[in-house]
Amino acid sequence: MPLPKAIAMPAASPVTSVHRLMYPAAALYAALAVPLWLAQLAGLLPPGWSPAVHAHEMTLGYALAVVGGFLMTRLTRRMAAAALLSWLGGRLALLCGLPAAFSLPIGFAYPVLLFAVAGLPFLRTSRSGHNAVFGPLIGAFLVAEALFWTSELGLVPTGGRPVALLLIATLLLTMGGRVIPAATAGALRRQGITLAHRVQPRLEAMGIAGAGLCLLSAATGLLPPLGSAGAAMAGASALLRLARWKPHLLLRQPEIASLHLGYLCLGAGWLLTAGAAPFGLPPAAGWHMLGVGALGILASTMMIRTTLQREAEPERFPPAATVAVALIAMAAMLRVSAVCWPSMTLLTAAAVCWTLGQLLTAAVLLTRPRRSRRRQDALQEA
Repeated sequence: MPLPKAIAMPAASPVTSVHRLMYPAAALYAALAVPLWLAQLAGLLPPGWSPAVHAHEMTLGYALAVVGGFLMTRLTRRMAAAALLSWLGGRLALLCGLPAAFSLPIGFAYPVLLFAVAGLPFLRTSRSGHNAVFGPLIGAFLVAEALFWTSELGLVPTGGRPVALLLIATLLLTMGGRVIPAATAGALRRQGITLAHRVQPRLEAMGIAGAGLCLLSAATGLLPPLGSAGAAMAGASALLRLARWKPHLLLRQPEIASLHLGYLCLGAGWLLTAGAAPFGLPPAAGWHMLGVGALGILASTMMIRTTLQREAEPERFPPAATVAVALIAMAAMLRVSAVCWPSMTLLTAAAVCWTLGQLLTAAVLLTRPRRSRRRQDALQEA
């Protein structure tokens, strides 16, 4: 079932998609944020960028910029500029250490705008519960922002699982579960193969229910065993769905194989998160598999794929895009290894791979010609 359009503006108003703004901004910010965090960790920068701020910026900063670029497709130019500026304002206010009286309302501006533009239309236009889930999910990022600030202001104790990251993982589980099988079915159809199992509603419901239990446990700090069981349900759902999408048949198509690889990391990340409490696995292993592996790979892949689609270019990945995904996958492996075997060398190698992958992603995005420009060139040649 296709996702509804995020928003529709009056026909008389000039409209634009913010992907040309938000996608490169997200990739460049991700490329910068990890080296800065590593420099902070090594004591090369003054204290200030805490682990909580690092997690916040990689989820409610980087990831939400990608979500906005994907969903906000029909905005006026003023609204598009407002989206970018509100996102930038939130990053600068927090990283510059402005007083909470200033940084808190600025930090909320972009999540509020995203919910108003992209979340509410899902609630208004979705006639089935399958699509209606995206509205509350997008709205839940406001709750995650509030939890971050209550923790930063000392109103609630710090600790527990990263709620914003688990929300992103839930969004990837649900939205990826719609986008990936559709892309897979199209690629298989061109090979003369029919994909019988696409959305798989029962497995999808199991995954959403499990992710919800994990989120509830993480947000309240209650019933950790129930949260672990929920994460196991989410991980099993992702891996079982992926197996039915026949990923082995599309290994030579990087634009599809990258989606499958990201979803594989998503399932593995949920399972690693599930095993933290009962089996004594390091919690950060699951978190970084979700954040670096699943989020990093799926975000870069989707940014490039949707840019190619919206600019009416062939969806075949350019070589730089394939290298970018490979570098981010290597970063995930190195970062999880650094959790199990702490090493500054592994951390540095992971940061280098991540940054290079994000810079290549940004380069691919910024060098795609606009559809309107290609039309003008074609008319001039004619």
